[in-house]
Amino acid sequence: MVRTLDLSPWAGRWVAVDTANHVRCDAPSLAQLLDVLAVTDVGEVGEVEVMRAPAPDEPVVYGIG
Repeated sequence: MVRTLDLSPWAGRWVAVDTANHVRCDAPSLAQLLDVLAVTDVGEVGEVEVMRAPAPDEPVVYGIG
């Protein structure tokens, strides 16, 4: 499946995106986002995908790895 997400409001931040392509929460670092997910119901298994929103000047990475 291919998704096109507009994450420009969160550029440079780590986000948790749900299956409807909505950003459920964000944080400046992966560790901080994982801490938020650990203490909220946002991070239920399979409900969100964690990723870093690229800054406008950064290349977009596709694929695994």
